[in-house]
Amino acid sequence: EAVLQLMKIASKVYLIEIMPQLKADPILVEKALASDRVEVWTDTRVLEITGEKTVNGIRVQKGSETILLPVRGVFVEIGSIPNSEIVNFVDKNQWGEIIVSCACETSYPGVFAAGDVTNVPEKQIIVAAGEGCKAALSAFRYLSRKRG
Repeated sequence: EAVLQLMKIASKVYLIEIMPQLKADPILVEKALASDRVEVWTDTRVLEITGEKTVNGIRVQKGSETILLPVRGVFVEIGSIPNSEIVNFVDKNQWGEIIVSCACETSYPGVFAAGDVTNVPEKQIIVAAGEGCKAALSAFRYLSRKRG
C-alpha cells in the first residue's frame, strides 16, 4: 500500500524485498508492477542509508553485487501479516487482524488491542502510538469500573 501511495507523488520508487518474491496482496503487487515509476528489487538486502544531513542514497546488496541507489527518502515497511496467534480467544477478521471498537476493546472483556495487529486501517507508527494511548485509557477506565 505504501508503494501505491508513494508512486502518486514520487518520480521513482524502489521497492526492496529481502525475499526472492513479493508476499503482498497480489492485486497490490500487480498495480505496483504496472507502474513505470516503481522498480522492484527482490532477493536484495539493504546495507546502508547514506547522506549527511539528509538522505541521498541507499546501498543494497543483490547477490555478490553492491549497488548505491540515489534516493531522497526511505520508508521502512516490514510486512502486513499480523502476529495475532497468541490471542486466539478474541475475534479476528479474514486477515488475522484483531477486531477492535473505537475504544480499542476486543470481543473479550478486559482485553484491549492497538497498533498494526488490529483492524484499524492505517498501518502507520503515529496511528499505532495514538491507538496505544487509547487502549491504555480504555484499560484504565475498565479497571476503575471493576474496582468500583
